[in-house]
Amino acid sequence: MRNLLVPAILCALMAPAAVAQDYEPPLADEPPSEDMPAPESDMLERGLENFMRNLLDQAEPHLDRLGRDLGDTLGAVAPVFEDIGKLMDDVRNYQAPERLENGDILIRRRADAPPPPPVGDALRDMLRPAPGDDPRLDPLPDTPDAPLPLPERDPENEIEL
Repeated sequence: MRNLLVPAILCALMAPAAVAQDYEPPLADEPPSEDMPAPESDMLERGLENFMRNLLDQAEPHLDRLGRDLGDTLGAVAPVFEDIGKLMDDVRNYQAPERLENGDILIRRRADAPPPPPVGDALRDMLRPAPGDDPRLDPLPDTPDAPLPLPERDPENEIEL
């Protein structure tokens, strides 16, 4: 106990003396003058900064064009996203997802749910195949007497009445 008492008394006696002294924080280092060589870390930092500035200056026009292109694409696709959002009206109207053996995932609408909202025009237009992709959408024959081509039968997709 005596060993702890002596240092505590000395600290108590010296504390007012330490507070009474005027404390000045050390001055910040002055920046190196032009004629003094800079340390290697400063040279590396400045070289890296110049490299990044040059890289961004060269990439800026390309990044601007990319931003405009992405903005145009988002503007064109935004109505489709709105239509998709309207189709998924309320999550509570659907059952839990079900994974089939082939990997397909089904999300069934509950039987007690209100009728689903209609498909929007933007989504319908996006899902419609181009005339060249679907032979059923080819333009009508030039001769008025020519018969219209019939689509091939697909028994799997036919509904029995």
